[in-house]
Amino acid sequence: MLKDSSSTHLVSVVSSREKQHLLHSIRLRFLGAQRIYLRSTKYSVMTSKYDASEYDKGRRDEDFPFWVREASRIAELNENSKILDLGCGTGNYTLEFRQNMALNSICGLEPDPQMISQARVKDVDKSINWCVGAGENLPFVSGTFNCVFSSQVWHHIKDRERAASECFRVLKENSPLIIRTISHEQWKRKTVTQLFPEVLTLELGRYPSDRDFEGYFYKAGFHPVKFYYYEIERYVPPDDLIEVAQKKLWSMFWHLSDEAIERGVKKLIEYKRMNPEKPIRNDELITLVVAWR
Repeated sequence: MLKDSSSTHLVSVVSSREKQHLLHSIRLRFLGAQRIYLRSTKYSVMTSKYDASEYDKGRRDEDFPFWVREASRIAELNENSKILDLGCGTGNYTLEFRQNMALNSICGLEPDPQMISQARVKDVDKSINWCVGAGENLPFVSGTFNCVFSSQVWHHIKDRERAASECFRVLKENSPLIIRTISHEQWKRKTVTQLFPEVLTLELGRYPSDRDFEGYFYKAGFHPVKFYYYEIERYVPPDDLIEVAQKKLWSMFWHLSDEAIERGVKKLIEYKRMNPEKPIRNDELITLVVAWR
């Protein structure tokens, strides 16, 4: 099920933008045959709580082709489009975008060097530009990309207004920022919040609401801002969820006590006992936030 909701709540657009100071520029072959300039920036490198070698186990049920097709459809991308995967992790979406794009037209940016190292290993034909950097200070010249895509990242970003402004700056005219996230209403209906009730309060505090996103993006100069709500029926083996919880493969589990995790795991073990060989329903409830430059 897909619902499209156009935003009607407007906030004033900031007319004066922070001046971009170029420390120096480096000429290089990047993003296709054309030559552009890559900004040199200062940012703090993040070492996350994720184990890069285990990271993909927590994403094995994500349908990467489906979400890349949706983003490509909404943004009207073609093989020559230039795409930034902001917060690319180990490159799952970056590599999927590459399937239909020209050589060197994709860039994956991630603040955790270990994640980028893992992404480079997966990039067998070395066709993607991998960068260590942060969303609050993007190392690209203005007007570089036809689309900025970001999956399950914005609840990790500290200065979201600055990140929104940076995304606006690096996008070409009439190009979208597409964020894959979970709305507050969707969080209330997720299976994980029934198994681990403490997760709900935590994630409602960490994840931006629809109104929050509107505030960030209208202030940065985006217009319009739209929300697409998805409900996709999914079933997973209980053992998958047990592993995710015990190894803390999703960031929500970083913030739970060991006791809270153990209580949820016991519920999953009991489900297995009562329902041998039966997967547990774990629908994918996702919102795509689309902000147009």
